[in-house]
Amino acid sequence: MASESSGLDPAHAPTAPVRVIADRTALRDHIYRALPEVDRAEAIANRLRDSMSVGLLTEGDRLPSELEMAESFGVSPTTVRDALATLRAEGLVDTRRGRHGGTFVVSLPEVSTGAMRERLSALSVVELRDIGDHRAAVSTASARLAASRAVESDLERFRRLVSALAAAQDPAARARADSRIWLELAVMAQSRRLLGLELQLQLEIGELLWAPVGSPGDHRTALEPLQQLADALERRDAEAAALVTGRRIAADTFHMIDQKLTLALRGAQEDGSHDRA
Repeated sequence: MASESSGLDPAHAPTAPVRVIADRTALRDHIYRALPEVDRAEAIANRLRDSMSVGLLTEGDRLPSELEMAESFGVSPTTVRDALATLRAEGLVDTRRGRHGGTFVVSLPEVSTGAMRERLSALSVVELRDIGDHRAAVSTASARLAASRAVESDLERFRRLVSALAAAQDPAARARADSRIWLELAVMAQSRRLLGLELQLQLEIGELLWAPVGSPGDHRTALEPLQQLADALERRDAEAAALVTGRRIAADTFHMIDQKLTLALRGAQEDGSHDRA
């Protein structure tokens, strides 16, 4: 899918925001980009499953045709068919025949609390801090750029995504809504590289941040800085946008470390109880 090129003289700043990437095109490109050198059908299934986990694909979405996906992924239609068969067996997609047919997302991956607990336990405090540092570098850069590059429709969509997080009723829905917000911020920054980095980060910790393990967080507390971020973006205040983004990510990092330490303490207490028994 082609993106627009600004062709601007870097010595002369534009007088109006310039769209370098289209929001839905950029996100869609990341879903259907070229595959790594592994089992291709499994890689496609993982890519689509991950895209559901971070809210890029939602219930009711129609996937491209098998031929379109085969061309985008650079594989044969048979490989795409095998990947879709895996997702159908998991109950995530359904293929319908007829004039208005196609393959549709019918369910979203469930967050396994046990798997999230194991993943959190496997990460050290230093690794969690490093992930927070990486997030801060990527997302504050996106916030600064978005403050100068976002157009009105971007700002309206960002507000809607924040409202979607406020309305989310369970940890899995909150994880998807929150991830979608951070991805949208990178889209508003009009940087494909930042978007790619943000997507990797959300796939790594998006679900983990909201998983009900250790010490569950208060999603109302997470909402306030996002509302402040929306205000800063509308004011075109790049420094305020970066500052509030950094504060939210610092709070996320603290929460992740607190969850890990809480789990470790519970594990030690349980081990002690077993020893006494």
